[in-house]
Amino acid sequence: MKTIMFYVIMSLVLSHCKAQEELSLTYIGYQYKGTQNRSFLNKELILKTDGDTIRMNLRLPYDSIHHNVIDRGLLYNCHLKKGVKYIFILQKKCISDIPSFFNSYYRTNTIPDKNDCSKFIEIKKNTDYDYRGDYGRYVDIKGCLYEIKRIYPNNGGFYPH
Repeated sequence: MKTIMFYVIMSLVLSHCKAQEELSLTYIGYQYKGTQNRSFLNKELILKTDGDTIRMNLRLPYDSIHHNVIDRGLLYNCHLKKGVKYIFILQKKCISDIPSFFNSYYRTNTIPDKNDCSKFIEIKKNTDYDYRGDYGRYVDIKGCLYEIKRIYPNNGGFYPH
């Protein structure tokens, strides 16, 4: 009986840890902003719910010498279309969940919150330009890190080739 209770409790805990959030948002547009690191730009995606505006931050590598930003879009090369309603499946992530071999803004320019490792405070730290990572997979909303798991409709995105 104790073993069964243990497995039930562990299943509930593990499923809570892997919980995903579903957001239904209409894409309005974007704007570029600076960050606390000269080798990254923030592409602030402006999205709208029925009543609120959500600002989703995509931290992109920026070559300040050649003034070049590499923007491959969200997730796997998806560039959103204005006016289209999307469903985003997001999962909270800890900063330490981002692979260490990625050159990630979150790993170099944030300090995780002690109580919730997905929340962070930005710090100023410049690094050299280095394009290594899946930059379109990780976004932040109101200082909380998320991994994009899926975007629907996936035919609503623009895949340039």
